[in-house]
Amino acid sequence: MVRYGMVGVLASLIHAGISLAVLAVFDIEPFWSHAIGFFGGLITAYLGHYHYSFKDDGAHKQRFPKFAITAGTGFALHQSGVYLLVNQLQLTYQTQALPLLMVTVPMVTFLMSKFWVFRNNPH
Repeated sequence: MVRYGMVGVLASLIHAGISLAVLAVFDIEPFWSHAIGFFGGLITAYLGHYHYSFKDDGAHKQRFPKFAITAGTGFALHQSGVYLLVNQLQLTYQTQALPLLMVTVPMVTFLMSKFWVFRNNPH
């Protein structure tokens, strides 16, 4: 769990950093800047969880598709969260919505990763 958290924090920082940079530089909607940042976090998370959190030795062709589904679930939760929190509830993206999403969504993806993506199958 600690390793997952460490990789998750790094992936979240990359996600948030890219998202905030895109928002500041290109001045696009938070919904889209958040989506762009997500993909930087995705690659960081997969490689970190595969090699460090779960020290997995399964084939990438078996693990990555499951991870992509998990990430897609996380992406859907993130994007619907941005829409709900920013567009509907009028929370500030930078100081309210982004931190809230960066804490809650990883809980769901951890459970999916632990019990489905990187679960060791007995031989």
